[in-house]
Amino acid sequence: MALNGKYTKIGPIIDGVYRDFGWTHEFNWIDAVEWIGECLDLIGTAQQYVQRITDGNEDLNHPCPVIINNYRGAVPCDLLYIIQVKEKTTGAILRHSSDSFHTGLEKSEANLPAAVSEFNFPLEANTVNLLKDSCQNDLTYTINDCYIFTNFDEGELIISYKAFPTDQDGLPMIPDSQAFKQAIKFYIAEKVMAKLYIQGKVDGGRLQYISGERDWYVGKANSDANLPTMDQMETWKNEFVRLIPNINQHASGFKYAGDQQKVNKLNSL
Repeated sequence: MALNGKYTKIGPIIDGVYRDFGWTHEFNWIDAVEWIGECLDLIGTAQQYVQRITDGNEDLNHPCPVIINNYRGAVPCDLLYIIQVKEKTTGAILRHSSDSFHTGLEKSEANLPAAVSEFNFPLEANTVNLLKDSCQNDLTYTINDCYIFTNFDEGELIISYKAFPTDQDGLPMIPDSQAFKQAIKFYIAEKVMAKLYIQGKVDGGRLQYISGERDWYVGKANSDANLPTMDQMETWKNEFVRLIPNINQHASGFKYAGDQQKVNKLNSL
């Protein structure tokens, strides 16, 4: 089934490993936390992460806007990947730059003809103007080394991004799904059994059983997370069933992409 948006702490899951497998020896609790992170990476669906927005909304515990100074700003430390970026004052949506040499600082379109003539590139004047005009109006960014680089020198950015859910102690939280819980239990058990197998304390059959169950539940957790709800399917239907495609939804942050299209028709005489 689809995920319900709830999350649970990892303590009861680690306790469940001892309960379900009947072990009397202890394993390192810190290792278990790291193994949980590895298992969640293997499942790897967007739905298992939480969405955060750097709009400074204190009621929702949102981070503050990213300050751009000298064409760059530090991204949030919990960022996994970016969904979209917009400039705070104007609300203009940024897109990822296609420039292979984009660092922000040299992204001055006014200098493009001079740079072209300086290196004697074999481009005609019309080609140079086309290159210049095509990038004058777009705000762009790139991500590198914990910084976001923009093609404007100062400003503030509102970034919508996915982050790893954590509790008040900074420990990971997982979706409140039985498939996720079982996947993590068997992943921890497989790691412990692999150590015992290498030490000659368990046979390969037991390790193979644990590994097989781990693989099955990791796959089921991935499938459950990617299964859409009826409401999500309705949104997808509205996105694709259109007489007149709207190819510029990115500019509005895809706000209206799921709205049903209404086409007005004139009465024939």
